[in-house]
Amino acid sequence: MIRLIVYFSFLVGLGACSSLLYYPTQGQYFNPKKIPLQYDDIFITGKDGRKIHAWYFHSPTKSKGTFLFFHGNGENLTSHFIGLHWLPSEGYSYLIFDYPGYDKSEGEPTPESTVEAGKEVLRWLVKNKEEGPLYIYGQSLGGNIALRVALEMKGEVPLKAVIVDGTFASYQEVGRSILAKHWLTWLIQPLSYVVLSDKYAPKPLADLSPIPLLVIHGVQDPVIPVEQGEKLYAQAPEPKNLWLLPYGTHGDSFFTEDGIYRQKLLDYLHGLN
Repeated sequence: MIRLIVYFSFLVGLGACSSLLYYPTQGQYFNPKKIPLQYDDIFITGKDGRKIHAWYFHSPTKSKGTFLFFHGNGENLTSHFIGLHWLPSEGYSYLIFDYPGYDKSEGEPTPESTVEAGKEVLRWLVKNKEEGPLYIYGQSLGGNIALRVALEMKGEVPLKAVIVDGTFASYQEVGRSILAKHWLTWLIQPLSYVVLSDKYAPKPLADLSPIPLLVIHGVQDPVIPVEQGEKLYAQAPEPKNLWLLPYGTHGDSFFTEDGIYRQKLLDYLHGLN
């Protein structure tokens, strides 16, 4: 029952009230220097004049490429950065940013403002990044935002690949699947098409081609059902890959099974070059 309440709150929040969709917090959760990681503390000015806060982690050696990290809907970048903390030691740099209203980023989080912030950060990264390919990585809600940004920016910036982890393509479809999971809400599945909007969903996915897409999803994900990742993959054009992690839950793709998917990702990146 508790899980059902969480699911239903997520559904209502997606459609009716942005303040329930986003769960930003203030303050620092973890200090990257304790790992240790060296980073640049950055503020990027958006076209509306508001500041977007970001951390840029540099590879200690010549960079093999740079990732732009779109995090999930809760907390802020000071907790989410850990998801890719292992990349710099493998020769990759990455930048993670906070959406408007998260910690030090100015403004309010909305479906539109999160996409616009992602586009501004991507433009900044193209101008300032180290040499090497540019990748987009989005986790959970960040995967949905990342795909929309990639579609809108496809003709403007060079993207080597898009990687999404534990996400979904349609707000309406993920809402319906959540309602279908419990007998108490099964009958009101059509409500998802009334209260949810796909205005800022990543459509049409077919336009992503020829940028390679990697879809990662934990089979045991309790937040975004694995079927959503499978649907996203089915709708996406070639070239594409799907990794279903049998023991993966939500947000643990590079930590589950003793981190075996870290090397698998490195092999995937190597195969793109």
